Amino acid sequence: MEEKEITIAGISCMSCVSKIEKALYSNAAIQKVSIDKETGKAMLSGASLPHQDIITSLVESAGDYKIDATYVAAKESKTSKQSYKPLLIIVLYLLGTTLLIEYSSGMFLIETWMANSMAGFFIIFSFFKMLDIPAFAMAYRSYDLVAAKAKWYGYAFPFIELGLGIAYLLYSDQSITHLITAVVMFVSLVGVIRSVINKSEIQCACLGTVFNLPMSYVTIIEDGTMLVMALLMY
Repeated sequence: MEEKEITIAGISCMSCVSKIEKALYSNAAIQKVSIDKETGKAMLSGASLPHQDIITSLVESAGDYKIDATYVAAKESKTSKQSYKPLLIIVLYLLGTTLLIEYSSGMFLIETWMANSMAGFFIIFSFFKMLDIPAFAMAYRSYDLVAAKAKWYGYAFPFIELGLGIAYLLYSDQSITHLITAVVMFVSLVGVIRSVINKSEIQCACLGTVFNLPMSYVTIIEDGTMLVMALLMY
């Protein structure tokens, strides 16, 4: 269990406390909230708490409240809090499953393998995003160019991914499927590259907010690979 302490300015009554607690509990990763009305100190607990930017947005969405002091009491170090392990396991499962599909057919076709890989990627990743769509949308807005300007895009993105996954299962021979994928992945890639270059310490939302994945060059490779595969099949 991970614990973090923050100090919130603007709390004047128990109604303020209730509003902030409600906003924080809207994120499934935050399992327990304890707020001291007099000092404004709040203790958050969860298996893997969201990034500071997300918690700040949640607090500010409750009303005219601001975070004075950011995370000051974490039981785990930054390296242990943020891990690529979930992403690597999923990628290995996808790779193994798609290779087994090709093996069972008796013939390895690179086009079929890429289509199945894309389908699996989009369907599985959309599933994790849909576990908490509002939290994902908030995290995605912190670095995606389109989501930052149009909030609805963050809410629609999990369904866009699911649609693309189904399209690769049913219509992988259609150029429009690859074109839409290329556009979506290019826009996402630009936002990721900008965040990495600026060294922004934000949470990668590729697996939603269930896992605390750090934004880094691994995310660039992931999005870039999807973009290249879509262009090769176009």
